[in-house]
Amino acid sequence: VVATAALEEGVITPERQIYCPGGGTFYGRFFKCHLEGGHGAIALRNAIEKSCNTYFYTVGNMLGVDKMYKWSEKLGLALKSGVDLPNEVESIVPSTEWKQKRYNERWYPGETISVAIGQGQLAVTPMSMAVMMATVANGGQRMVPRLVKGYDEGNGWQPVQHPPSPFQPFQMKPETVSAVRDGLWLAVNGAGTAGRGRIPGRDVSGKTGTAQVISNQGKERARGNTDRNLNDHGWFVFMAPKDNPEVAGAIFVEHAKHGYFGATVAKHILETYFAQRDGLPLPVIAPPAPAPPVTPARVTVATNTAAEPR
Repeated sequence: VVATAALEEGVITPERQIYCPGGGTFYGRFFKCHLEGGHGAIALRNAIEKSCNTYFYTVGNMLGVDKMYKWSEKLGLALKSGVDLPNEVESIVPSTEWKQKRYNERWYPGETISVAIGQGQLAVTPMSMAVMMATVANGGQRMVPRLVKGYDEGNGWQPVQHPPSPFQPFQMKPETVSAVRDGLWLAVNGAGTAGRGRIPGRDVSGKTGTAQVISNQGKERARGNTDRNLNDHGWFVFMAPKDNPEVAGAIFVEHAKHGYFGATVAKHILETYFAQRDGLPLPVIAPPAPAPPVTPARVTVATNTAAEPR
């Protein structure tokens, strides 16, 4: 979303380089990149490939939170998708107006930095992530997900007449589509974190992500004091093939720690999709390796002879 917004708004060009020394200082606070030594001078395609936080901190700061919200809405990350299911939850994508209405507070520029990499006051649904990825794949046409095509009450199949999409299509610039697709392709097929989603000849493109269940400080405080699973969640959004996408989606793996586990799931889904489309044998999931035999442990009980008998 941030890459698309910055290119469409003319804030950056795909070739604009931003220097990453391992983080950046914004509004008096140092925000870390995940790579301690930094990525050096990096442009958009490689910033997507290598998940450079510093690049997107900087670009998000140049855009501002309201332009990020504008493009979140256009791409489908914000608002409900309109899927034909009840009780859909809407993603929380912040803006200055949203914060004023919700908290009666002004938006602080420093908050924009965290939102630019998907943190801060942001909470998205897998459905909205899938719609966003499909819109990027389509170059600007926001799809409404549908689960039901037709029904049969005993008199043959009748198609469901879905209402027209309430979302107006728009045309992304060719240079935007090219740069974003290239970055997503490199994340899977280059030096990115999504190599587990690679399928020879299919040009899978995508992006891993990590969502914290709790802050690092909170996790330290909770260590040993809770039985809840506090491991991070893993994301992987994808589309394929790169230059003529026909399938897109999102994988959310609870408590996976890393997004690349989602890429493994997506690979199986995509292999199944292409096999069905082309009439090929379906892929087989290898059974898990058998657990090693358990050797009974010897238990030693220490007795405190001074304790009261029970």
